[in-house]
Amino acid sequence: MKIILVQPPLTLEERYGVKHQSGGETIPLGLLYLAASARADGYPVKIIDAEILGLNTKAATEKILAENPGLVGFTAVTISVDNAAAVAKEIKKTRPDIVTVIGGHHLTTAPEETLNRFPQFDIGVIGEGEKTLSEMALVVKESGFDKDKLKNVSGLIFKDDKGEKFITTPPRVRIRNLDDLPKPAFDLLPNLLDYSPPVHTVKKFPACNLVTSRGCPGQCVFCTRSVYGNALSAHSAEYMIDLVTELYQKYGIKEIQFRDDNFTVFKPRLFRFCELMKEKKLNLVWTALARVDMVEPNMLKAMKEAGCWQVWYGIESGNERILKLIKKNTTKEQIKNAVRWTKQARMGVGAFFIMGHPGETKETLEETIDFALSLPIDEFHCTLMTPMPGSEIYKNWQKYGTFDNDWKKLSNWKAVFVPFGLTKEDLEKYNQKFFRKFYFRPRIIWGYVKRIRSPKHFFVYFSGFLALLEWVFKKRKA
Repeated sequence: MKIILVQPPLTLEERYGVKHQSGGETIPLGLLYLAASARADGYPVKIIDAEILGLNTKAATEKILAENPGLVGFTAVTISVDNAAAVAKEIKKTRPDIVTVIGGHHLTTAPEETLNRFPQFDIGVIGEGEKTLSEMALVVKESGFDKDKLKNVSGLIFKDDKGEKFITTPPRVRIRNLDDLPKPAFDLLPNLLDYSPPVHTVKKFPACNLVTSRGCPGQCVFCTRSVYGNALSAHSAEYMIDLVTELYQKYGIKEIQFRDDNFTVFKPRLFRFCELMKEKKLNLVWTALARVDMVEPNMLKAMKEAGCWQVWYGIESGNERILKLIKKNTTKEQIKNAVRWTKQARMGVGAFFIMGHPGETKETLEETIDFALSLPIDEFHCTLMTPMPGSEIYKNWQKYGTFDNDWKKLSNWKAVFVPFGLTKEDLEKYNQKFFRKFYFRPRIIWGYVKRIRSPKHFFVYFSGFLALLEWVFKKRKA
């Protein structure tokens, strides 16, 4: 029985909104782990990334059906689940016998709501899916969509034979040692080099993203911790270096962007990885995400010596009251220290901010802008507060404001949540102001100019600059 794993259609406009000109395509790492695990268990498996291939619903459906699969598994985030459902619906019209499965963060956060809204999905996979997929596939291969036998597979949700009640099997036990997983199946991608993080975040091409740990100790109210929660698991430094070396030697990758929620939380692993990177002497650079309260000067120095050129921090706000309210559990002093130490280690600093937090006012928005401009950060992203299914604020948004809970709009770029005392127009105005004040400074512009290494760099930077220029100076409709 052949398994097809699908990244659903999603355009850059849908993903990045007005900033799509400077967007990027990230490797569907979750599908690569799933595919590798299924293949190791003897199943023929193929990945169809409709997003990178630019396929619409019809084209994606035709490509899937041409493979004659017995099981089709979709991964989806909140903004793409409708698109995944559209493809599944078309599959069922032609081949109702094919078992359709939906997994990923969104399904895990809202399993019953998702399957009620989209009955074209036969099964939902809750939590980590690597072991679940193979066990589920064995049932489908031997017995078809046998619900009695599927009850013995942990981590599933589906409707009973009458379609009235949900059957939820016992939770899947977390994978504690990620080294037990086979290496991601990069060879199943159409072309690894077609993927690239947003070009303005890249120093060397070709580049790709990796996630080497799962879980985060943070308690931020806007974060969805439904899949991994606060329980941490990670690859070893040795596994990481083997993976990085393979990407470098086999695919020619020159930059790795580690997208772990908190790359520095495992200190011994981090220092060991840095040692191994120095020993390997690969002509490769990398970046990472970290919390400001989980870095220290000697750690940052080691990262720099191992090829790290930029560290991104989730700063979120420049107001102490807001930081406490959103349970970030960091202070402005910790932020200043982390940024200063990173610059002293001769690395660039990227910063994530969010506007429109619960309790936000015009004064706190101004304070955040002023605080960001006072820091020697080199790059920033500012999104709008978006209550995602599974987050604390999603469950309690009524306490703090109004919310347009349209899954298609939950991209972080639309003003779907508006705190009491503010308007949608206020949030849009201050977001524009933030981008305008940050990026249209000689220091920032010159920093990008110095990083231009190719015509691709120049073209994307220039087109992105024009798009940003149009957006930040665009008059808002009354």
